[in-house]
Amino acid sequence: MFKLLGWVVTLALVAAAALTLDPARLGLSTRLPVTQAIAMRPYLVAGFVVLGGVLLLGVLLAALRGRRRPRGAVLALAFLAVGLGHGLVLWDRGLTDDPLPEAPAGAVTVFTLNTLGGGATPQQVAAAALGTGADVLALPETSAASARLVAEELTASTGTPFQVFARQTGKWESSSTALLVSADLGEYAEADPPATSHGAVRAEPVDGEGPTFLAVHPISPHAPGRAMERWRADLHAVTEACRSESDVIVAGDFNATLDHEPMRDIGTCVDASTEGGVGGLATWPAHLPRLVGAPIDHILLDGDRYVVDAAAVLDVGDSDHRAVVAQLSPR
Repeated sequence: MFKLLGWVVTLALVAAAALTLDPARLGLSTRLPVTQAIAMRPYLVAGFVVLGGVLLLGVLLAALRGRRRPRGAVLALAFLAVGLGHGLVLWDRGLTDDPLPEAPAGAVTVFTLNTLGGGATPQQVAAAALGTGADVLALPETSAASARLVAEELTASTGTPFQVFARQTGKWESSSTALLVSADLGEYAEADPPATSHGAVRAEPVDGEGPTFLAVHPISPHAPGRAMERWRADLHAVTEACRSESDVIVAGDFNATLDHEPMRDIGTCVDASTEGGVGGLATWPAHLPRLVGAPIDHILLDGDRYVVDAAAVLDVGDSDHRAVVAQLSPR
């Protein structure tokens, strides 16, 4: 009886470990505490590998003393396999960390960075954008005044004006989001953005020629209850353009990874980081190594209209986020 119960518990632990590989399939990725755990896949890699290694060592030591531990062996191998599986997901999304090459002729370079309300100064943001040749900047936690300073720096250095759009939903800069669009892309006008807890910005081409740009910043899933509900609603709102429109580019701090269910259902959109081979690198928190943390900053683009030539993850100033940059060419 006790042996049977032991196998039931062992198999239940194996099943639970396996489910961590893709909790969105069972609708668990937007529920506490799975939401937070799956966002940090590098920790799951380390955790399962360490647990599996310790269990396997215990099994081997027991074997040397003539004792068999089949349940321990099964659990150890399962944990090691799950840890490897999490690592392969990150590897598949891309862990390259090469410098961004020169953009091909005709490409649009999109740059997104949560500036932490000035943690990355306008001068630092402008310098990073200039270094990448950015045509479009999506800047969560950036006030309209700071965005104008970035635009002035860019214009002074390139001679090309940048149109500035910004929305703020509260008194703190964390609720403000800015969008800058180079005049080289044509004239843009602000349109109604998705309704979210933090500011979101939408800009459409006046002549109808060119992509629609959205800069977004869903609230973080930082607490149970109301915050989680608002996060889920925000995520669905900011990805709706991908499901219902064509020729859209949505960029910003999504406070979500590709493992969260709303980021799976994005219509014709694809994730520029994954397409560019850097989707496994962490964009938050920036004080940790790039292989440790969560890739929650994204550039989503209509994969039927654009191909990703290259992408990169950059450290900028003292923001707690890294910037994501992608070069996009029309198909």
